[in-house]
Amino acid sequence: MNQKLKTAIFILLLLILLVPVIQQSTGLLRVKNLRGQADTSVYPRFSIKTWFTDEFQVQYTRATEEHIGFRPVLIRLKNQIEYTFYNKANASGVVVGKHRYLFESDYIRSYTGRDYLGDYYWDQKFNRLKQVTDTLAKLGVKVAIVLEPGKASYLPENIPLRFTWFTSDHTNYQAILRESGQKGIPLLDLNRFYRDKKSSASYPLFPKGGIHWSMGGMVLAADTLLGFINGALHLPVPDLVIDRVEMTDSLRDTDGDLADIMNLMKAPKHPKMGYPVYHLANKDSVRKPRVLVISDSYFFNVLNAKIPARAFANEAFWYYNQSIYPDSWSAPKDTGSLNIPQTVEGMDLILIMVTERFYHRFDWDFTDVLYRHYYPAAGREYRYDFIRGIIGNYIWFDDIQKQADYSGVPMQDKLAGNADYLFWQADQAGKIPHDVGYYRMNILKDPAWMKQIREKALINKISVDEQVSRDAIWMLQQANQ
Repeated sequence: MNQKLKTAIFILLLLILLVPVIQQSTGLLRVKNLRGQADTSVYPRFSIKTWFTDEFQVQYTRATEEHIGFRPVLIRLKNQIEYTFYNKANASGVVVGKHRYLFESDYIRSYTGRDYLGDYYWDQKFNRLKQVTDTLAKLGVKVAIVLEPGKASYLPENIPLRFTWFTSDHTNYQAILRESGQKGIPLLDLNRFYRDKKSSASYPLFPKGGIHWSMGGMVLAADTLLGFINGALHLPVPDLVIDRVEMTDSLRDTDGDLADIMNLMKAPKHPKMGYPVYHLANKDSVRKPRVLVISDSYFFNVLNAKIPARAFANEAFWYYNQSIYPDSWSAPKDTGSLNIPQTVEGMDLILIMVTERFYHRFDWDFTDVLYRHYYPAAGREYRYDFIRGIIGNYIWFDDIQKQADYSGVPMQDKLAGNADYLFWQADQAGKIPHDVGYYRMNILKDPAWMKQIREKALINKISVDEQVSRDAIWMLQQANQ
């Protein structure tokens, strides 16, 4: 190799190394920011204290890495290579399925039953919901459940095989259907509706690169929901009429939300999507009901389409039973600022709407808040309350679920074990009063005792839960003698 060629290669390599530095210093070329990226770290101020604690060096290194020139381009290039050749998505929770369909792992977890909470939990939850529903009915307020669809249930054939090695016969979806039927609580199963509609739909009800229902699918779901409110719940609402469907290659709204956060060089291919053009008929000829919706991000599509604004007398959406929309668009507002029972009693209808990913979260404790208000003297059910607290802690719940996967111990048993530990801790600290709930908890966590309870329940021809309560009451009476 002659000297001129060596010099040329050296200069080329030097330029490659200097280009990011020049871009960082000058911002000469405009680079598109990464989707879903947090604010870039700022360079720290030097101080003797942070220097000797290593805090200054760590923050300075992080800021330097995040400010390097063309960093978004390099990350997109890396992501594109790994997606193209290895079917890997460098985005939290995103799974690349068969035929490059994108999923979120939580939806698959729910579909396969790996997060099943157990019969005990669902029996307790719906016992409370039934009492709350009956109380509100006397006040003229109806309550209904709407199970929004999930992409895993809609496209199970495209889930990677490694996620389907474990599939339980018990799921939270099945439990909600069972309990609502037994308790007589109205329910609209849009998950089933989507599956039934799959073969006949003229456009995809779920986008290939998105996790929410497609905008076209949302319109069909909204039409079905309004029909349910009008027909099954006997509350007059306008009819949704589809005038035409616009088929296009251009994605709208959230139809590419998963592909977007993957930060690729080139957007993945997708089929044509359908976008219905519609109107609400008879919207001024009916007395519209006041409706409160407790839901997740799926309802944002409905809210942003202005369907509640035109179909109901109000707009009231409590996101995860916390943030209030549309109020929070202008300034943050949460349910902690409200008199919740008073607000609920001012409605005609309460809709608990939840998608597949959050079937285990169900109502985000909405039922329990009202139950404690309407039945303040009701005995505590400590195991249920502790399980509810664990479910509300995303990190803890996910960790328990992973432990269940690794150990082969069912999720519901892991949950009960953690709840029992919390009970023991609180009891040792003297925080648990020796009431009926205390004795119920001691019975429930004792396998030998529960075996006797089941035998007694068969003899007495009552449910196991009722037998547990009877024994707990007897123990309390004996303790107070």
